[in-house]
Amino acid sequence: MAYQPAPAPMQQQPVPVKQGNGFGVTALVLGIVAIAGFWIPLLNIGSIIIGVIALIFAIIALAKAGSRGGKGKGTGGTGLVLAVLAIAGSIVWNIIVVDLLEDAGDTIKEDSIQECVEAGEGLLTEADCEAEWDRLQAELSE
Repeated sequence: MAYQPAPAPMQQQPVPVKQGNGFGVTALVLGIVAIAGFWIPLLNIGSIIIGVIALIFAIIALAKAGSRGGKGKGTGGTGLVLAVLAIAGSIVWNIIVVDLLEDAGDTIKEDSIQECVEAGEGLLTEADCEAEWDRLQAELSE
């Protein structure tokens, strides 16, 4: 009885290492979160902070992608664009909201002074009513 020779050991092919770009993915996710929250007044200050962090990660991702032959450039670039849009959008939206609130406050003051003058039936001047408004504002501020 003849023994069969043992089969030759199979050469295992090295498993290619998948080179992802964690910084790019992080920049993309943070950019999405920042862009989703930029339109919420007051909370969009957090979007500015998240956007700045996403911007930093995106720059790092693009630098790493250059050293890897371009792998991960898409996520880093998209994160960069979203971060810039979120930061700019948050700043513009804050300016718009603050301007609208100031206009509304001025309108309320003017209407209140006018009502005061009308309620005074000629005994109160506009200056008297404005002084009373300022006194009430100072009282409420304390």
